[in-house]
Amino acid sequence: MKFVALLVITSSEYEDRLKAISKEAGADSATVIQARGSNSGDKKSFFSLTFEGNQTVILYILEEKLSKTVLKAIDKEIETAKTDCVAFTMPISHIVGLDKDVLKKFEDCIKNEEDL
Repeated sequence: MKFVALLVITSSEYEDRLKAISKEAGADSATVIQARGSNSGDKKSFFSLTFEGNQTVILYILEEKLSKTVLKAIDKEIETAKTDCVAFTMPISHIVGLDKDVLKKFEDCIKNEEDL
């Protein structure tokens, strides 16, 4: 079973909406980090998004396949509602401390998909 870190960087105003969308897609819990965007004078953008002021970083640890489902749901929100955010995944090569119930849920989900 492979795990990834899914990070969503957005302005604080979109935090609740993006957490709800992620939850609907199967991501139950997250770590939310309050952050500040910064720049070096002129307004700079990251792929046409300007990140200044109060930001929220939402971090999920997810099974790889589930992360793709959640990422697609977030992408749909970006396209339809013009929600300003950046979301991406990073692979995790080693992990400890995951809740046994979470692992069981991932295993059951994978087993159910294999049975189809």
